[in-house]
Amino acid sequence: MPYHFVSRDSNLTIETLKRPVNASAVAMFCYNQNHSQVLLTKQFRQPLNDFVYGNPAGLVEPTESIEQAISRELMEETGYSLIEVEHCFAPSYSSPGLTDGAVSLAICTLDQAKQTDRTLEVDEALSTLWVNRAEAQTILANEKMTGRTQILLWQWANEQ
Repeated sequence: MPYHFVSRDSNLTIETLKRPVNASAVAMFCYNQNHSQVLLTKQFRQPLNDFVYGNPAGLVEPTESIEQAISRELMEETGYSLIEVEHCFAPSYSSPGLTDGAVSLAICTLDQAKQTDRTLEVDEALSTLWVNRAEAQTILANEKMTGRTQILLWQWANEQ
């Protein structure tokens, strides 16, 4: 039976699939300083022809560490400075049935009071918004979002 896969690595072969997992991207679940709000993105996604809620995220550049990519992507997409990375998970696959792309998820605290200009890509239609738990529940019930965002937002919104 033929098997197809998608990769950003043009040199990838079946034999090289046995290599260690390295993150090609980072995603950040971001709290404000007292954890009363989280930061979401709302970004146009061409395959869906619609806007989708998500978390700040982006590719790790070849010369960057995961920590450098987290800080850079947060500044580029949100304009907020990183206060702390509370936890950074080992890379995990986001869609292993479609791609070998792995994402490192970071749980972060940002300084909500200090925002600078963002530096979005020319073709990026992306906005950010801080939401409290009640607003998160409304978004969960009514809006399109990524799977990662859905589970993280639900867990946070339902904390006691």
